Amino acid sequence: MDTELGVKVGNTQMGKIKILETISETPYSRVSYCYLDNVKAVLKTKKETIITNSIETELKIHQFLNKYDLCPEILDYDLLNNRTIYEYIEYPVESSEYNEVFLEIFGETLSKLHSLNYKNLAIDTFEEKIVSYRNILSLNTTNEIQKGFALFDKLYKNQTKLVFCHNDLNPMNIFLDKKMQFIDWEYAGLNMPIYEIASIKKSLNFSSDQLDIFLKAYGQDFDPNEIEEFEVLVGFVEKIWQKVTNKLKTYQ
Repeated sequence: MDTELGVKVGNTQMGKIKILETISETPYSRVSYCYLDNVKAVLKTKKETIITNSIETELKIHQFLNKYDLCPEILDYDLLNNRTIYEYIEYPVESSEYNEVFLEIFGETLSKLHSLNYKNLAIDTFEEKIVSYRNILSLNTTNEIQKGFALFDKLYKNQTKLVFCHNDLNPMNIFLDKKMQFIDWEYAGLNMPIYEIASIKKSLNFSSDQLDIFLKAYGQDFDPNEIEEFEVLVGFVEKIWQKVTNKLKTYQ
């Protein structure tokens, strides 16, 4: 695709965008490479926000995290049309071997993210996101989905300290050059850090040795059995998310 358009914020005409190609698309957003005034960038367009953060929330998250060098810089945005444009960054870790250097940088970077003071950032908790899933599936649950919600209730009955989490750190959302940065903050919110760690272990398929290096760099010990239990929950949440997505499609 090769399309040019102007970005508007309020009534102001902003830079010219030339869209190059779509690099990912879900029922909730479309991400494309583009040129913004002849500078290569990334255009994200939100399509639906029923179960994801709004484009305004994602913009605030970017602005909050950018001063800590944890995400790309926002170059332009258009809240009216649900678009943000952020700087193009290279070196996704999709094909990384997850060596010791990578694991140490990742653990240290995640610890930095989880240590941030989020008090002035108005974002949902993971529990609130699960409640929204429950409401959507209230009349359309299976035994497997019910088991997922039951495991969530068990593990979150006595919540420990909540921290700011990405909640979807898969290889496509992690970039490492001279520094590590994260993209795609659609599901970011307050959560127990062990959920994020279990999600990362599952998504990147860490061995026990890799997990040990990662956690040592993170700077906190977690019970391996508890991580495994949360990893099971992550699998259930993925299935619940898919069930919610399929149901929302029937309303469109």
